[in-house]
Amino acid sequence: MVTERLIIDASVVAKLYLKDEQNVAQASLLFSRFCGGQIELAAPAIINYEVPAAIKRGAARSSASEQTWLAALSSFQTLGLLIIDDSGAKGDAIKLAINYSCGFYDALYLLLAEDLGWQFLTADEKLCRSLRARAPYILSLASYK
Repeated sequence: MVTERLIIDASVVAKLYLKDEQNVAQASLLFSRFCGGQIELAAPAIINYEVPAAIKRGAARSSASEQTWLAALSSFQTLGLLIIDDSGAKGDAIKLAINYSCGFYDALYLLLAEDLGWQFLTADEKLCRSLRARAPYILSLASYK
């Protein structure tokens, strides 16, 4: 039974594959609940590009084999996130980005959270701090329990 619905960004998903980062335990708990059907996770389509880019950055700084990173990419592609088409959201996302003084990609996630009425979970602490007052639906992965 689904008890929670969250928009997540690439910074959260990347924690599954970049084990040298902070908040890996919280990400593992989140995805365990997701795989168990307790929570629903969604993201705008831009995540399909941001996560592979994060995996590439991890591969560049790690001594892990190419096989390891290709397996991470394959795992992401079969994760089962609800991916929402964001191709029609560019204008609204630009407005939100300007209004919230945040990045365009961040605005795509925020806009989806606002449109669906879901909370937005990110590992980007700077984004959380800067938007907490204006976007009370934003949550930090560091505080996920």
